[in-house]
Amino acid sequence: MPKISKAARGKHRWLGLVFSENFLEIERLKDEIDVLIENKSFKLYDFTIDGFKGSCIIKIKLEDYDFVRKKFNEHSGEIVSITSSGKIRLVRLRITDYFQRQIDD
Repeated sequence: MPKISKAARGKHRWLGLVFSENFLEIERLKDEIDVLIENKSFKLYDFTIDGFKGSCIIKIKLEDYDFVRKKFNEHSGEIVSITSSGKIRLVRLRITDYFQRQIDD
């Protein structure tokens, strides 16, 4: 059976999130994100804890991107979106840079 072409797989975006120590358990973080973005479909990647802060990357459908980004910007609570891109490599790089700047300051 042939592979599905790249164009047929659907478009998506990656969002880099930073969160507080209240979400050091992955299930609690997933539940909070699910409530915040009103049950839109997402997958969680790169769940990382660094002291009292953590970061993760979520993958969302392109058609949900504007809605989800707006929700994170309105929420401005303990889970904050710091970057987004169509490429996970760029989001990983930007999260690393973000934490490096926090250490340097």
